[in-house]
Amino acid sequence: MEKLCHAILWILEKSPNGRARLDLAKLLYYSDGVHFQKHAEMITRGDYIHLEDSPYPVKLNEALLFLKEKGHIDAIPKIEGNGIQGFTLRFLKPLEGLVLSREDKRVMMKVLEAFRGRVVDENRHYPNLYENYVVTPLFDSIPFSVDRINTKIHVLVQKSLLNLSGKMFRVLFERSE
Repeated sequence: MEKLCHAILWILEKSPNGRARLDLAKLLYYSDGVHFQKHAEMITRGDYIHLEDSPYPVKLNEALLFLKEKGHIDAIPKIEGNGIQGFTLRFLKPLEGLVLSREDKRVMMKVLEAFRGRVVDENRHYPNLYENYVVTPLFDSIPFSVDRINTKIHVLVQKSLLNLSGKMFRVLFERSE
C-alpha cells in the first residue's frame, strides 16, 4: 500500500485544484495500465475492481483514510447551488521516503496531461485500457495481463515519418522482447 499512497500524493500534488475520488481512481488505473503496457508491471502493484462508474483500486479507501489521518491530504466539500456535490481531495504535505521511480512519475505525468480537468473520454485516450475495464463484469477484479490489454511491450529500434499524398504516416520498426 506504500506505493499506492505515494502515487496518490504525487497525483494530488500535481493537481492544483485537487481531484474527486473517482477521478483519482481512474488516474491511478490508467497510470498503472500505461506502465504495465511498457514494463509488464504496475506502479501500485494493487488490485482493481469494476465499480458502476470507474475502475477502483481495492485499497484506495484504506490509503485515503491513512493519508487523511496523518494530515497528508484534506477532503473539501464541493458546494454548488443544489447542495454538496461530492468532495475534492487536496494535497497538504508529502510522505517521507518517496518510493516512486523517475519512470513511474513520467508515466503518471503523461496520464495527468491527458486529463487536465475531469477524467472524461477515456476511450479516446486509452482505448485498450478502457475496454479492459468495461468488459470486466461488475464487481469483478480487473485483470492486468499481456493477452487481455493488448500490451505493446517492445524495444523501439527505429522510428521514421513518411509523407505520402499530404498525409502523415508513422512507420515503427519494432523488435519484440
